[in-house]
Amino acid sequence: MKFERNDKYTTIAIYALLVIICSIVFYQAVQNLGMVSGFLGRVAGYLQPIINGIVFAFLLNPLLRFSEDRLLSRLAIKPLPRRVVGLILTYLMAFAFVGFFFALVVPQIFASIQSILNNLQFYFKTLEKWDIGITNFIRDFGGSTEFEKLVIGILSQILDSLRNWAAGASDYFYTLLPSVLSATQRVTTSIINLFLGIIVSIYLLWDREKLFAQLKKVLRAFTSEKAYRLVVDLALDANRILSGFVLGKVIDSLIIGVLCFIGMSILRLPFPVLISFIVGITNVIPYFGPFMGAIPGALIIAVISPMQALWFLIFILVLQQFDGNILGPKILGDSIGLSPLWIILSIMLFSGLLGVAGMFIGVPLFAIIYSLFKRFVSFLLERKGESSDTWDYASAKNPRIK
Repeated sequence: MKFERNDKYTTIAIYALLVIICSIVFYQAVQNLGMVSGFLGRVAGYLQPIINGIVFAFLLNPLLRFSEDRLLSRLAIKPLPRRVVGLILTYLMAFAFVGFFFALVVPQIFASIQSILNNLQFYFKTLEKWDIGITNFIRDFGGSTEFEKLVIGILSQILDSLRNWAAGASDYFYTLLPSVLSATQRVTTSIINLFLGIIVSIYLLWDREKLFAQLKKVLRAFTSEKAYRLVVDLALDANRILSGFVLGKVIDSLIIGVLCFIGMSILRLPFPVLISFIVGITNVIPYFGPFMGAIPGALIIAVISPMQALWFLIFILVLQQFDGNILGPKILGDSIGLSPLWIILSIMLFSGLLGVAGMFIGVPLFAIIYSLFKRFVSFLLERKGESSDTWDYASAKNPRIK
């Protein structure tokens, strides 16, 4: 009996086999999640220089484009190619900024931390005075009504938190030196990976056009024309969202950090460089960032002067109103394409999944996922011949508010 090949059933069998294999692999990965995460962690450690290089190249690419398109386009440089001069200018500007930061900001930060460490005993005595004052208040103010009992309960929790924090901080700072010494090897490895990442980023930026062309070439070889166009469009959207958010937030946070330093210097508040640095870093996180930066700063100042801490909180509230209503929208515009509700949801979701890192990358990552889902929904509606405009589905009872 002669066996006749049927391409249709062969294709179905191959797809079925692939689905079974993927299901088995996924099941085994879930059953051995700890082993898989450890393996992925080791792989990420091996590839850390490559990952660093990709991140550096992504951050420096706008600067390279600015150097080539704006600066060098007006200059006639014949001995060297434009890419060589552009890379030199890009890294000179990047190293100048980093050098300026380390020369002026970092020593001030370490000086502030050193001042805090030198005055730990004073801070702990201040906390003890707070402890005694709150304890006497709780003892004298019995709390006859439900509201008074609620206030007393909150004060008791604050008191317990202060006691735990003081005890933990004392133990932590006194054991800090051995921890720093034991981390020397990790710091050395990080410096080496950082240096290798810079080298990788140079090669990535040098051949960026060729690398993009190669990726598109491979994609086109394995996909149809429609799928190829869709993936390219999605990649362009993802790059627009991510680059717009990262670059805009970096500029916005830098301005807020500088304004915070100027304001604290005018108000003569303590530790202006350290606290402004914290405020600037946490400002990268939308909505929650200002509060995360203000709370530790207020606690540091409150130990010295509660009244100054109050002035600091008022100043931060004014500064963040300026950032949220004027500066932020001016710089970022609508680069993310998410409403405040989705931004808050993305921060809560990814902070739960990835911790602190999720708070920083959650918004652009969620914006990319949102863009993919939006395109998919529009595709399904268009295939049915339906409108993809959201407001076409508003009812008469819930019309669009203009």
